[in-house]
Amino acid sequence: MLKDNKDFFIRLEKQLLESSDWPTLYMFKFILKSENKSVIKLKSLFKEIDSEISTKLSSSEKFISVTIKAKMKSPSLIIEKYKLAAKIEGIISL
Repeated sequence: MLKDNKDFFIRLEKQLLESSDWPTLYMFKFILKSENKSVIKLKSLFKEIDSEISTKLSSSEKFISVTIKAKMKSPSLIIEKYKLAAKIEGIISL
């Protein structure tokens, strides 16, 4: 799970700036308990962005992986989404 680690996010922003032209298509991957409210909270973070969201239940159906492909305008917006997602209980960001 990504925490609000300032150094991590500074390095991530630098890597993103160097590796892509902006805006760019970025893929977020998360794992959470397959509680409907958690998935809805995560999806709501991307409702204003042109995005494609896919989900897959684990074999035990206790967890769900969520992949979000979104057109992001800048590295800072990507980091903002990770920080907002980290507030969802039990989420794991990959």
